[in-house]
Amino acid sequence: MPTSTKVQNYFGLTAQQAENDNARAVIIPAPYETLAKGSKDAAKAILEASQELELFDDELWVEPYKIGIHSQSPLKIETVDNESENPFKEVTDAVKPVVEMDRFPVVIGGERSISLGSVNACLDKYPNLSVLMLGSQADLRSEVDGNPYALGTTTYCLHTSLKTPNIVQAGTRNISWEEVAWLEKEQPAINIFWARNQAKWDLNEIVSGLSENVLVSIDMSVLDPSIMPAVHHPEPGGWSWYPLLDLLKLVCVRKNVVAAEVTGLTPVKNLAAPNYLAANLIYKLIGYRFALDLGVSKKYL
Repeated sequence: MPTSTKVQNYFGLTAQQAENDNARAVIIPAPYETLAKGSKDAAKAILEASQELELFDDELWVEPYKIGIHSQSPLKIETVDNESENPFKEVTDAVKPVVEMDRFPVVIGGERSISLGSVNACLDKYPNLSVLMLGSQADLRSEVDGNPYALGTTTYCLHTSLKTPNIVQAGTRNISWEEVAWLEKEQPAINIFWARNQAKWDLNEIVSGLSENVLVSIDMSVLDPSIMPAVHHPEPGGWSWYPLLDLLKLVCVRKNVVAAEVTGLTPVKNLAAPNYLAANLIYKLIGYRFALDLGVSKKYL
């Protein structure tokens, strides 16, 4: 497995393998937190865990890193509140040029609230953008303690920011009555696949509700606490590993996934497994996104 003298590139790639100009995927660490204490350390923990991964994918039967995976320096994000004129501008400014160059940005948070910055970065190029949101929380409040950009408002913010609102949530299992009342009154273009019904889900139905161009937003709380305890709100009844991979593979094959985020990890001292899981998830996602470009036979998809 390729190694580097310093832990600076995700997956332990050498400077040549992570070279910026030819990389098809770009990892953007965004260590932002307010309520989810510890999540600002997620990108660093995933970086360290990723050094130990094997670079051969035994499912796709290729080495996904060969499409080029560049690692950017961590962003410095100003705290966002009700007085912010351009919330998460730092994320938007980092993601937008990557998207405009038809490269694949993977933003690593931090709290999921940074999603607003990623979505805003994609809208000029992809005005019909839809969002696949995977997490345990509905996050449909219009404000939290007077802050319209708080963690619990993320989905509401995206709904009001998208030019043609189209959001699909899968794995949701925590919502307030106020959020339910808003959903029932407004009937927004937000399709929720509740975690309690996951045994009956048709993954094709989840994916078919999205537009052609998709941003995939993964909060690690989408997974069950039995395999992902290192999150701010560990809710029982979450996804297991392979069904989640099946969904990600399907959306990458059937849609144009233009950007992705992996947020919500709150590293736990002396518990490395969640960090390795997150690193594996990011590498799998990149592999699925570029599977056909890597020459993967359809029998593996």
